[in-house]
Amino acid sequence: MNIVGINFSDYHESSVCLLQDGKLVFACAEERLSRLKQDKAFPRLAIQATLEFAGLKPKDVDHVSFTFPNPWRARLHDLKLFATRQFPLDRRRLEMWTAQALKGHRHKGGELDYRRAFGAPRGGFHFPNHHLCHALSAWCLSGFDEAAVLVIDGRGSHEATTLWKARGDAIDLLETIEFPNSVGVFYAGITGYLGFEPLADEWKVMGLAAYGKPGIDMSPLIRCNQESYDVAGRRFLRASDGRRGVEDVLGPKRHGDAELEQRHMDVARAAQDACEQAMLAMLRRVTRRTGIRKLCLAGGVALNCKANGELLRSGLIDDIYVQPAAGDDGACIGAALAVYASLNRAVPRNATGSFYLGQEERVLQTYKLPYRRLPDPPRAAAELLARDRLVGWFQGRMEFGPRALGNRSILSNPRFRANTDRVNEAVKFREKWRPFAPSVAYEKAQLYFEDFYDSPYMILSFWANKARAAEIPAVVHVDGSCRVQSVRRETNSRYYDLLMEFEKLAGVPVVMNTSFNLKGDPIVCTPKDAMQTFYASGLDDLIIGDCLLSKRGLAELSP
Repeated sequence: MNIVGINFSDYHESSVCLLQDGKLVFACAEERLSRLKQDKAFPRLAIQATLEFAGLKPKDVDHVSFTFPNPWRARLHDLKLFATRQFPLDRRRLEMWTAQALKGHRHKGGELDYRRAFGAPRGGFHFPNHHLCHALSAWCLSGFDEAAVLVIDGRGSHEATTLWKARGDAIDLLETIEFPNSVGVFYAGITGYLGFEPLADEWKVMGLAAYGKPGIDMSPLIRCNQESYDVAGRRFLRASDGRRGVEDVLGPKRHGDAELEQRHMDVARAAQDACEQAMLAMLRRVTRRTGIRKLCLAGGVALNCKANGELLRSGLIDDIYVQPAAGDDGACIGAALAVYASLNRAVPRNATGSFYLGQEERVLQTYKLPYRRLPDPPRAAAELLARDRLVGWFQGRMEFGPRALGNRSILSNPRFRANTDRVNEAVKFREKWRPFAPSVAYEKAQLYFEDFYDSPYMILSFWANKARAAEIPAVVHVDGSCRVQSVRRETNSRYYDLLMEFEKLAGVPVVMNTSFNLKGDPIVCTPKDAMQTFYASGLDDLIIGDCLLSKRGLAELSP
């Protein structure tokens, strides 16, 4: 059975996955193909790539499932919010709401777009609950026999947070907290207040928080107790005058590229602390209600790796699985899985062993550029890194989700603190205060990071071992935290070999890893994308498969 899962909405990047006979075989965000960051358009290119990957024609698709229910369900909840004055009744908001409602009705949630481009699937279209899609995407990929499941995001049709109990073939909804009482709305609101782009730049708030000091009172915006939180959602949705509801509490917002002040850093710190407290409250609630010490986590807020690390260190759970593409792009996986439940069939479990689910480019295409074919690419890359070169590393199938996991990565030597600024300024063209992540050989990770737990998807944060932090200063954030990717040979043998070779040469089984893209661009997808980024940036070398390109000339490099 061929099931296509699709995320398509007004809020987040579009994406597609393919489930074949219960196995997740392909997943890709539209942005990687269109080259438009966070592309929200109907994912025609990603659907076509999915079919081509599997050798399918549109007529071979059995079911198509979307990550949102009928659009009018969300609009009905909005009407309730208007009636209760939780949504302010201003002209701009009403116009926006009407436009979105008409668009949803016209597109039929994406069904009409699919029909026009590919025809109708044999088994029809499905529109499962959005939070169910998130929950299934985490539970079914976790490998756990039972789990408490938390979905925390901005909103579904009416949900902001949901609590679930999963065991065997069953996943049961325990509780729903409705939008706009939303941790995602809170964090996005603070992101906008700090002059960043909501629903896109939340990473910046998380990074900036490490420079902040405690003392900002967030209680008018969010309150937490042991097992609940309460977000003053109306303050974040207040009229169309620039989030003045937040400014009433925190003072004037930052605009554009205005210089960051200490108070901005303090606000980021307070927001991150509040987010962690809200997530801990929900963890206490769901573990009490389920009696289970294994947690599955999904939803956009679950991309907050610092908070995820605090959940793991709380002592409330023994195991955690955070869906690697926890945002709405990854919900397409749950949408495909939900089809089984709608057909009264057992939902597949352990559907994939990795998140290298995208396209693969095996050879360097012909561009009339000088390159060298390498007999041992991992060794060659390790030698370049040991010589403090900045290396683009393009291998195998593309990662699915927001993290580069060693197949579409920019790598550098973590032993030199200056490489943080060097990569920020010469390659990524982003703010100098944003941290970079370490990739580390799984067997050696506990030597460098406290209370280590396997983290293959770079979605958990750990504290650096104080005795070892000086060995890898480029990947230790200012507060001592590290967003770690642990690498196993069986998951990515070529990347693992690179780490082992680098340890022989430089003494540490760790490299600095960031996504292969420039500021404002999606992660590279094809060799063409990689070469364009290579020549537009301060990278020294590029390894695509077994081929090496270098700006400094190939003659000086060892064979």
